[in-house]
Amino acid sequence: MPIRIPLFLFLILLIAPESGTQTPAIPKREVRAVWLTTASGLDWPKTTDRAEQQASLSEIVRRLKSYNFNTIFFQVRSRGDAYYRSVYEPWAENLTGTLGKDPGWDPLAFLINEAHRAGIEVHAWVNVYKVRANGQVPITTPPHISRAHPGWMFNYRGEGWLDPGIPEVGTYLLNVVMDIARKYEIDGVNFDYLRYPGRDFPDGDSYRKHGLGIPRERWRKSNLDRFVTECYDRLTALRPLLKIGSSPLGIYGSDTGFVSTAAGEYYQDTRSWLKTGKLDYVAPQVYWAIGGAKGEPDYAVLVPDWQRLAGARHVYAGIGAYRTDVAKEIPRQIDLSRSVGNAGQCYFRYENVHGGEFFGGRYATPALIPPMPWKDSSSPPPPLHLALNEIATNVFNLQWVLPQTVADRSRAARFILYRGTSPQIPFDDPRSIAQVVPGSAASCIDTVKVPTGATYFYAVSAVNAANSEGLPSPVSSGTMREFLSLRGKLTETTGLSASLSPGGGTPRMVAYSLARRTPVILDLLAYPRGSNDTITTTLVSDTEETGIYVVGLGGVQFVPGKYTVRLRAGESVVEQPFELP
Repeated sequence: MPIRIPLFLFLILLIAPESGTQTPAIPKREVRAVWLTTASGLDWPKTTDRAEQQASLSEIVRRLKSYNFNTIFFQVRSRGDAYYRSVYEPWAENLTGTLGKDPGWDPLAFLINEAHRAGIEVHAWVNVYKVRANGQVPITTPPHISRAHPGWMFNYRGEGWLDPGIPEVGTYLLNVVMDIARKYEIDGVNFDYLRYPGRDFPDGDSYRKHGLGIPRERWRKSNLDRFVTECYDRLTALRPLLKIGSSPLGIYGSDTGFVSTAAGEYYQDTRSWLKTGKLDYVAPQVYWAIGGAKGEPDYAVLVPDWQRLAGARHVYAGIGAYRTDVAKEIPRQIDLSRSVGNAGQCYFRYENVHGGEFFGGRYATPALIPPMPWKDSSSPPPPLHLALNEIATNVFNLQWVLPQTVADRSRAARFILYRGTSPQIPFDDPRSIAQVVPGSAASCIDTVKVPTGATYFYAVSAVNAANSEGLPSPVSSGTMREFLSLRGKLTETTGLSASLSPGGGTPRMVAYSLARRTPVILDLLAYPRGSNDTITTTLVSDTEETGIYVVGLGGVQFVPGKYTVRLRAGESVVEQPFELP
């Protein structure tokens, strides 16, 4: 149904929800992430051609931005290999068809550049202890860890696993992660397989050598605790704002009613890591349906359980979009995640959501990434001297002056462009966010795709690397020539004017004037080509006061044929025909 508003009440269209909608309010700040899987080329790469690999990464970023996602967990180490230039591990086989062969470009650096230009964060997704099995890799430079240190690992149920009980393993893995953090402007590190593979893991020799007489169960837990602590301390000492997170198994403890748990069966004591401040976020793999099925865990039980465990730290509900039963209820899973206070959602995996049709309008607006005040609570100053002008129909060019900063932490990582139809822009409403712009920019182009007013009001705020948002700039405004033209065609008598593109074409809006208070019916009559039928769409049926009114036509589906816009105002009838080729 087209939306009609008086010119002096344009704000209503921008901020009011449709009548009768049941969709919960969309938060302004929320992580919307996806695991971009490189193991076996599940999500990427699908080819060994360099140009196609780069083009597909760019397309992934473009798609995710269009879905209003803001975070990518990029699998940079899947099985002891590298999708970046590493001094410790060989290039991944998927890039060229040969393990260790230099692809001639750097996927991680490329993705960071593309994503940051789109206002999207990149977290280096690292599979920690799970690697390729012994005897399955060729000789490379640098060598794969299974060749360089075969005594550090075991083949466990067909998979290669490093032994967390060997101190040199922890040192090696820490060096791998530190190498990434030093060389790349990643926004975070996402640890996966940060656990033992099971209780029957054959680590008897390392326990006898390094166990120090403490119970084996406690020793195993302490090995993981120590690694997490060392990683967090070293990484944040290098880069204080770097986010350190983990994607643990979906069931933490036995209080949820399940015997096989992350803490009990795999020594993955995520609660203690959160409690001691050695993780900034968790994205637990709660890959089940609401209500459970056939004895499976219940998403609705596990998600609030993780929120309780996390305390003040962030929880991003890990949603198993690869499952048919989960995919069809993603909107409900988002609603539940929001209702219990999660800071966002993450989807396994990109291939299962890349069509963008699963979210049920829950991501209809952009979202800012929530800040982590325990890392930094400072805010950047507002941009200065915002100016704008219309450079084409419905297209504004905006420019501002970068704020003068003293400390690096106050520097803008991104700018948030707000747009409203009133000087009182509702900054807390995500529907006011028009764009997220890189912090290196001092200008942008904004297109109003479905105009609903004559004048638009803009403001810009800065967000620093800690995702803290500063105050917005003073509001500036611009008036569309198209609306001025429409209004210029109307007098104080009853009149009608449809906005057509030069030489004809699909109208984007209709304006009409009323000389007095009167009943109004505004119809769109369609005569589709090749049909004898007349299709009538009533745009307005009401009694209205004297004034000028605008109807946006963004919701009308136009087909080739002839059309007539007909205004009945009391006894007056005014028509405007047009044709679409």
